[in-house]
Amino acid sequence: MMTKEQAVAYIKSEYGVEADYPWEELDAFVFRHRVSRKWFCLFMDIPANRLGLNEDTIITVINLKAPKSMREDLLREEGIYPAYHMNKQHWISLDLRKANKKMLEVLMDMSFKATGLKKDL
Repeated sequence: MMTKEQAVAYIKSEYGVEADYPWEELDAFVFRHRVSRKWFCLFMDIPANRLGLNEDTIITVINLKAPKSMREDLLREEGIYPAYHMNKQHWISLDLRKANKKMLEVLMDMSFKATGLKKDL
């Protein structure tokens, strides 16, 4: 398991970027590439039922870009869902309460690489 704070710390140390808060009214923030400004990670607090869960709680999810070739396999993993509020063909949502730390790091790395330009990397 990885906490929101641990995930944020990993991103900051690994990619040298700070969180960006594009919406004043939402409890959400993104991480962008320094050069292209493209998002590679979106953190949101949402009702669990938005992911089809039978829960009445607010959870933290991380949206990441995932390779199409891996998407179906990833969706079989506990805590990984079609992306909430993003293109479901290219993005996935991870329930942070259930995210495996190592898998999350690998998926963040893949999302970073999938959304960047060569000069971003």
